[in-house]
Amino acid sequence: MNGFAQSLAIRTLLHVTGLPDMPAAVFTWWVEGIAAGAANYERDPGKQRQADEAGAAVDDMVRHRLRRGPEPGTLLAGLAASGATFDEIAATTKLLLIGGMQEPRDLFGHALTAYLANQAVRREIDRDKSAIVRLVEEALRFGSPVGTVTRRVTAPAIVSGVPLDEGAIVLAVLASANRDPRHWESPDEFHLWREHNQHLAFSAGVHSCVGATLARTQVRIALEELLTAYPSMRLAEEPVVRGWEFRGPTSLKVDLGGAGATTPAGDVAAARAAVQAATRATAQAAARAAAQTAARTAARAAAPVITLQVADLHRPVGDVAVITLRHERGDQLPPWTPGAHVDLTIARSDQRFRRSYSLCGDPADRYSWRVAVRRTPDSRGGSAFLVDALEVGDVLEAVLPRNTFRLAPAPAYLLVAGGIGITPLLPMARSLAGSGARWRLLYVGRDRDAMTFLDEVEAFAPAVEVWTTADRGRPDLTAILRSVPDGTQVYACGPEGMLHDLATAATDKPAVTLRVERFAPPAEPVAAVGNERECRVWLARTRKEILVPKDRTVLHALEGAGIIVPSTCREGVCGSCETRVLAGAVDHRDHLLTDDEKKRGDVMLVCVSRGRDENLALDL
Repeated sequence: MNGFAQSLAIRTLLHVTGLPDMPAAVFTWWVEGIAAGAANYERDPGKQRQADEAGAAVDDMVRHRLRRGPEPGTLLAGLAASGATFDEIAATTKLLLIGGMQEPRDLFGHALTAYLANQAVRREIDRDKSAIVRLVEEALRFGSPVGTVTRRVTAPAIVSGVPLDEGAIVLAVLASANRDPRHWESPDEFHLWREHNQHLAFSAGVHSCVGATLARTQVRIALEELLTAYPSMRLAEEPVVRGWEFRGPTSLKVDLGGAGATTPAGDVAAARAAVQAATRATAQAAARAAAQTAARTAARAAAPVITLQVADLHRPVGDVAVITLRHERGDQLPPWTPGAHVDLTIARSDQRFRRSYSLCGDPADRYSWRVAVRRTPDSRGGSAFLVDALEVGDVLEAVLPRNTFRLAPAPAYLLVAGGIGITPLLPMARSLAGSGARWRLLYVGRDRDAMTFLDEVEAFAPAVEVWTTADRGRPDLTAILRSVPDGTQVYACGPEGMLHDLATAATDKPAVTLRVERFAPPAEPVAAVGNERECRVWLARTRKEILVPKDRTVLHALEGAGIIVPSTCREGVCGSCETRVLAGAVDHRDHLLTDDEKKRGDVMLVCVSRGRDENLALDL
C-alpha cells in the first residue's frame, strides 16, 4: 500500500496541485498533521500543535509557489485566476491533500483486493478492461474508503427522535449506509454489475468529497496500467482492513508473476517501474479530470458502451422482429435479471437513435441477448429500421442493462401480457416456473397468429392462459383480479387500454400490488408542461444553480447547462433519466415510479417531472 498506492497518490497530488516534488515522508507529515487538527474535537494540545505546524508548512509552500507563478493547468493556477484570497487557496489545497492521499490509496487497496481475491470479478475484468470502472464503483460501496464523517451541530435539532444540542458531535457512518440491507440486495457480497449503485462513499450533496473525481480517475487508470503490466499478479498474503475514518488494507503484498517475488519485500524495482508507469498516465488524466464534475464521472463511468452484432433475426409476425445479439468479440455479456431493459443505439446514415427494449431471452445465457421489436405506426425511425432494414451481421451499441420492473418477493404472482408486452414478462415466467413460486400468466392477443413467442409461452402450461380477443372479446380483468389471493404482485405490459382497465380493476382489490410497463405514456397527460411557474434547481455535486423555465423540462435545462443525463424515451416511461432528489417536493409526471416511490420523493425522472415548489436540489 505504501510502496505503490500511497506513492502514486502523492505524486498525482503534487502534479495536480502544482506543488513541487518532495520526499514522501514530508508530504505524509503534512497530511497526518492537518488530519489530526481536523478531527481534534477534544481540543488535545498535542494534536493542535501538530496541526498548526503542518498547516504553517503548507501555507509557506503555497505562498512560495504563488509568488513564483503557478504552473498553468494546475489547481493553484486555477484558484489564483479565480480571484480567491490566499486563505481560500491554502484551505482548498489542504482539503485536497487530506483526502487526495488517503482516499485513493484505500480505494485502490479495496479494488485490487476484490480483483485478486474474487475469481468471478477477475474473469470479468480480464475479459474486458472497461469493466474496471464498475470495479472502482463497487469497491467504493463495498470497502467505503471514507468510513465515517464527523460534523458539529450548529443549531438544536432532532434526528430520528434523538435530540441534538448545539455543539454536539455527530458521527455519520457511511460504511454502514453502504451495507444497509434495507437499500442493498446482498449488501455483504461484491457484485461487479450491481444496478443503481448510488452509494455514499464520498458522502453527498454539499458534503460530497471535493476530490471524488480525482480519486476515481486515478484508481481507474492505475488499475488499467498495473493489471496490463502484470496479468499474472496474485495475492501473497491475506490483507487486513483497518481504520475508522479512512478504511483500507494496512498492507497488500502481491506476487507480480515472477518466481515468488512479492512487493514490497521482493521486487522493489518492478514495483517502482509500475508506480512510474501508472503515475505518468494517471497524472495526465487527473489534471484533466480535476476540471470535470464528480456527478458526471460517477454516472457515466458506470455505463461502458458494449458493441453488439446481430447474430440472428427473424420476423414471426409481419410487424415484429426478434433479434438475437452477441458481443462483437464473442465475449460474455453482462448479467441481467427478468424485467430488465437494454438501451440500443442505432446508426442510420447521418442519424443516430437510442431506444430501450425489454430483454426477453434467458438470463442464464451469458453469450446472447434477445429483444423483440414491433414497428409502431408513428415510429420516429428506431423501430421501423430494426424491423424493416436490420440484417444479420449489423452492429449496434448498447449500455448495461437496467431494471426498473424487477420481480419483488410475494406470496403469489399474476403476469398479464398484451401483444408484444409479453417481452418483459417471458423471462419472469421462466424465473417463476423454476423457483416453485405460485404464479399465473394471462397472454392476450388479437389472434394466435399475431402472438409472438406463443410456443414458448404455452410450454409453461398449465400456469398459462392464452386469450384471443378475435373470438372471445376482451377479458374481464376485474373478475380476474378478484380471483387472485391477497398479497399478489401483478405485473402487466401491453396496450394502454388494457393497462387502464387493470388499474381501474385494482382499485377494487387493494390487497394486490400492480406494476405496469408501458410502451408510451398514456394519451391523457398527467399535467401539461407550460402551465406552471419556473423553478430553480440546485445541483449539489457541481455546485450550480439552473433555472428551469415554465415551458422547458428539467432535462432540457440540464442539457442547456452542459449536464448530460442519459434519457432514452423523454416521455417518463423508460427510467433512464432517474435522478436522486436531495431536497424539495417533486411533481411526478412519469408513468414508471410506483405510488410509494413517488410518495418517498427521493428520485425523479427529469425528462417529465418538475419541482412542485420553486426550489429543488438534485444529486448531480
